[in-house]
This record gives sequence, structure tokens and C-alpha cells, in this order.
Amino acid sequence: MMKMRFQLRIVATAALIVGVNASLLAQEETGTGDEVKSVEIRVVEEYQAQVRSAQKISEQPSFSDTTSEKLPVSVRINPKAMSLDFAPEAIPAIRLGRVKLPKLPTQSVSVGGGNYASSYASFILSSPRSKKNVWGVRALHQGALSGVSDVDYLRQPQYENEVLADFQRATKSYNFKTQALLKADYISYYGALTPLTVVPDSTPGAWQQQYGLSQQWLRTTNPTSKVKFAYRSGGVSYKYTAAGMATSEHLAKTQHRFEIYADEQDISLDLGYQFASVNSWADSSSAAYHNFTIAPYTSGKKGILSYEFGLNFTGTQTSGLGIDRFEYYVYPKVNLQAELLKRTLAVYGGWDGTAKQNTLESMISQVPFLSMDQEYRLSGSNKGYVGMQGALAGKLQYRVEGSLTSMNDALMFQRDSLLMLSEVNGQQIAALQAVYAENVVKTGVRGELNLPLKHFVASTYAELNNYSGDAFLGQEGLVLGAM
Repeated sequence: MMKMRFQLRIVATAALIVGVNASLLAQEETGTGDEVKSVEIRVVEEYQAQVRSAQKISEQPSFSDTTSEKLPVSVRINPKAMSLDFAPEAIPAIRLGRVKLPKLPTQSVSVGGGNYASSYASFILSSPRSKKNVWGVRALHQGALSGVSDVDYLRQPQYENEVLADFQRATKSYNFKTQALLKADYISYYGALTPLTVVPDSTPGAWQQQYGLSQQWLRTTNPTSKVKFAYRSGGVSYKYTAAGMATSEHLAKTQHRFEIYADEQDISLDLGYQFASVNSWADSSSAAYHNFTIAPYTSGKKGILSYEFGLNFTGTQTSGLGIDRFEYYVYPKVNLQAELLKRTLAVYGGWDGTAKQNTLESMISQVPFLSMDQEYRLSGSNKGYVGMQGALAGKLQYRVEGSLTSMNDALMFQRDSLLMLSEVNGQQIAALQAVYAENVVKTGVRGELNLPLKHFVASTYAELNNYSGDAFLGQEGLVLGAM
């Protein structure tokens, strides 16, 4: 009997061991992830199962805060100063190398000659390269025999002689430029067929001389504090012109530019004054011309649109001609440009009004063969224009423009084709007269092509102008040119 019980214990123990192993294998096989694993029990022999403790497993457990009242929390921060001992590494020294610039030529001499007794000579003397002071002197001579074949005064000499001295100095805040001019030109009056009853003068020529001195300055720094306006640039000049035929002129000018700093837009203001005193063989007394200029303008850019707006006021008070007069022009200045296609197409348009006070010096620079009895008036020009410009292919650039211009007191030069000769200071000379045309309207169309190269720009253009007016003589047609 004892032996039998022992065997049963062995069998029961073995069964339990086998069952435990089977249950473990079942848990490993049927459980996946975080799911509750199942337990499989196989009874191989009858036994009495007993539950010692029970635990409920909930698939959806609930969590809740058991704190019924938040605890009071007091936070106090007491910063503590930290001492920093910063010891950066020393930057190694670098060595700046010097680049030797090419030496500028300080002397130059040129001579030349040609047919019709042409002569040319040029001499230039200048200072070495300097960042503060630069000076130079230039002397120029050129001459030839002038005239028109089959007319009187054929092969008359004409000379141009000039000496120009220039000095420039750069300081911390300004650049200064001083110039002195000596000029002596000889001109010959020619180009008239004279009647047999008229004996022309043997020496129909005159020396025209100019002596001038000018001083200009430019501010190169900006204001360091907030100011309402600042002075930017200015200058003064004086020139004496002896045009021959007992005619001379004293001309003094001054020009200044200010910058006004507004809240949203900066404005530039140009102020100018010009005084001219002219003595002529045709007038017993000298004539005085006082010219004033006031021109504010502003410019900027917003998006693809570039703009410039301004106003030009110019007036002249004339005295000494028997009847004193005051004439003036007030013209707007508007320029708009929009770049529609980058570098390919930009359209522009505007309204540009300008005025110019004519002087003896400006007239003989255009036509020196004058009768010297002209009046010096204020010429006004009002121009409206539209156009487009851009690049065609590579570096080739184009520009097309149409304009309409109205002019008052437009300066012209004419000669009486019937009388041929004019009496100038007691001499019979083929001189031109300066006259003024009123209510002149000019319409123009211009197209041009430009090709920038390494050392120069090649360009060609075609222009068509048409003039009309009450007292306008002459008409200009198609003009072609290339350079």
C-alpha cells in the first residue's frame, strides 16, 4: 500500500511539471504584443483545483487624479553672478602685399600736319599719381586754310589755340577743382558771292579770345546727425570773351545743390544765378542780363517702376536795351520707366521742360561767323516723349523713341541770301545773324543700335525731324550717322 502511494505522487508531480511547461509554452505561443496572454491547462489525471487568489484584469483601465486640491507652490530664483574669464586666441597677423600701379604718363607732345596748310600741335604736362593733389597743363593748336571754292575769301586761315590749367585736391570731406583757361581763335568770314559794284574787305577775319577761371567743390561725406537739409556741391566761374568786331562779354556764374531730407522722400534742390554784361558795336551802352534758376526734383524706384519728378523755374531780367523786360519759364520734369522684361524690354516716357539763357560765349561756340549785333534771349523747350529700349541678342542694344517738342524763342542762324554781305562795324562781311523763332513745333522719331566692345562702343542711328512754326526758316529731314 505504501508503495502504491509513492508511485501516484510521482505521477502527479510529473503531471504538474508537464502541465507547467505546457502552460508556459502556451503563453509564449498565444500572447502577442501588449495583449493579455491566455493560459491553457491540460488535465492528465483527475485532481482538485483550488483558487488561492483572484485578480481582475481590465482591458481598459481607468486612471484618475486623486489630488483634490492643488498644492501651493512658491518659486524663488536667486541668480548668482558668474565671472567669465574670456581669453580668445590671438589672431595671427597677416601681411598686406603692395601692388605697384602702372606709372601714368606725365608729359606728352604731339605734332602733325596735312593738306590745305593744316597744322596740329599738342603739349600735356601733368603731376604723378596722387590721392590728394592732381594738376595738369594742356596746350593745343590746330589750324588750316578755310573757305569755299569759287567764292570770295577763298583759302582764308583759321586757327584754334588753347591753354588749360587744372588743379584738383581731395580732402576728408570735400573735393576741389580749379581751372584756368586761355583761348585765342582766329576765324575768317567767307562764303558770299559779291556783286561787281561791291569791293570786299581784304581781311575779313577776327580774333576771338576768352579768359576764364572757375572753382568747383563737391562734398563727399554725409551728415552724421539727423538734419533737415545738407549742402552737396557748388561752384563759381568767370569768363571774359572778346569776340572781335568791338564786341565783348563779362560772364559770371554760380551754381549750388542742396539735399532736403523729408520723411518719406529725399529732394534735391538746384539754385543758380548768372550775370552777363555785353558790349556791342551796335549798341552805345552795355546790356545786362540777370538769370535765375530754381529746380527741385526727386527720384526713386518702386518695383519695376523707376521715376523722377521735378520742376524747373528759369527767369531773366534784361536791362540796358532801351526797354527793360523780364521773361521766365516754368516747366515740369517727369520721367517714368518700367522694365517689363529683364534686359530685354523697358518702356519709358516723360515730359521734360528746359530753358537756356543765350550768351555771347555760347553763340560763338556754335557759329563764330556772327554779325555781333544779336540779342541774347531766354529760349524755352517743352518736350514730351515715349520709347522703349533693351537688348536684342548678346551685347547688342536697341532704343526707339518718338517725341513732340514745342519751342519759344528758338535760336537760329541765318544770312540774307539777297544782300549777301552785311555791314559789321563799318565793314562789308558775309556774316550770319542770330534770330529767334516763335511757336516752333518739332516732331521726331529716332532709332539706334549700340554694341559695346572692349575698347569702344559702335553705334548707328536713324532720325527723322520735322519742324513747323510761324517764323521758322528751314527744315531738317532724314539724318543717318554711325560711330
